[in-house]
Amino acid sequence: MSTAWVVVFLSLLLGVQPLATDLYLPALPSITAALQAPMAKVQATLSALLLAFGIAQLVWGPVSDRFGRRPVLLLGLAAYTLASVGSALAANVEQLIVWRIVQGAAMGAAVMGARAIVRDLYSPVEGARMMSRGLSGLGIFACLSGPLGGWLTEHLGWRAALGVLAVFGALGLVLVALRFRETLPARNPQALRPREMVRIWARIARHPTF
Repeated sequence: MSTAWVVVFLSLLLGVQPLATDLYLPALPSITAALQAPMAKVQATLSALLLAFGIAQLVWGPVSDRFGRRPVLLLGLAAYTLASVGSALAANVEQLIVWRIVQGAAMGAAVMGARAIVRDLYSPVEGARMMSRGLSGLGIFACLSGPLGGWLTEHLGWRAALGVLAVFGALGLVLVALRFRETLPARNPQALRPREMVRIWARIARHPTF
């Protein structure tokens, strides 16, 4: 893949996170009124998303080491799109929480995949430069998400705001399917063995950054 396409993929994959959170925030009061749910319960839809997002990355990493980045990205973006549609059509807050959990887990696949791509293709120094370019794209999405979410909620309703996430996820899915080439140099057949996964998780837990 060319450098330009890598930057595009990094921006899209990292951008799913601010869209799923910042675009969603202006819709919270409308969701509370429409679903006749307590604000605390509606706020739990965001907490559930972020918790699933964090935990899922611990699993997606070994899965992508075993089967490759491309299958994980395709599965993750497909699940993200489906969960976005489910969220937009949710009939009650309980359904919305479930779909947001699925969306958070799928979001973990996209963000983990972006970081793995950089690790696969570049040295640490060059990888930092590429990641900074991808984060610039993320910054654009983050800046647009709040105002866009507010405008959509005000003029078209909260379901339209959540529907935009489905459009974004579908766009990312199509681009990955058509243009993404596997970046993992060699698959690790041991990656999903419990002992290997525990070893990796322990190394993460011991890392000063964590």
